[in-house]
Amino acid sequence: MVLTNAQIEFYRKEGYLVIENLLDERDISLVRKRLAQFNQYQDLPSVICDDNNEIRSVFAPHLNDTVFDAFYRWARFVVPSQQLVGDDIYLYQYKLNLKKAFAGISWEWHQDFAYWQLDDGVVKPDMISLMIYLNDTRSYQGPLLVIPRSHRFDVVAFQKKKMLDEAVPKEMDLIHSLGANLKYTVNEKMLTSLADQFGIKVLEHKAGTGIFFHPNLFHASNANISPYNRDTAILTYNSIHNLPENTNRPSYVVCQNTQPIVPIPDTAELTSQVLN
Repeated sequence: MVLTNAQIEFYRKEGYLVIENLLDERDISLVRKRLAQFNQYQDLPSVICDDNNEIRSVFAPHLNDTVFDAFYRWARFVVPSQQLVGDDIYLYQYKLNLKKAFAGISWEWHQDFAYWQLDDGVVKPDMISLMIYLNDTRSYQGPLLVIPRSHRFDVVAFQKKKMLDEAVPKEMDLIHSLGANLKYTVNEKMLTSLADQFGIKVLEHKAGTGIFFHPNLFHASNANISPYNRDTAILTYNSIHNLPENTNRPSYVVCQNTQPIVPIPDTAELTSQVLN
């Protein structure tokens, strides 16, 4: 899939781009089938669970599953991401975020690039994330919330939190980067000002929708209080000329293979052949 000039311009102006039907029902079925297997891997450090022992996130699923290993290289994801970043790209981070029915909790307002710059030493926001809805997602399921045009700022002032003023053990610092109690959240006064100016978009869309978004875009999501799951896959790509300076975080959080991705044919049939 190749983006049009109008789509690229929209992304540059607004900080995000929605592509419906990025996956069809057959693709979604394949991904969901492979996702279910991670229930048996809850002891892995890359599998993050909530207090209720429900899986909240699976990092680096490609390290444990051949379908997910092929998935992030699909041409329909890689080619548009190359266009929007303006360079060859590699896989920087890869996760499955799951919000179980009645139990999925919220994500606070934040910018992803704060973590990649401050924790990993990435210099420029020459990166992009692609969130793919694996369920039909309505307002009561905790869809992605974004403030358009908020990506035009660099990493902004953080909301003051007690844990930012105190030294914390390395393992706890990692948890605050990956779990619900985020370490770097957007200052509330600035958030309110930009929300007043540009509004908040509630991205309700069908399963198979893909949302490309800039690493500095303010985004969040509400709790899932509905009887329906809200599962997503999030692929983050980085320019091959924008490598992190630090390698302190685990390889399941920051991928170590920085070779440019060669796009592969992106059909469920071809991907399933990996299993044979």
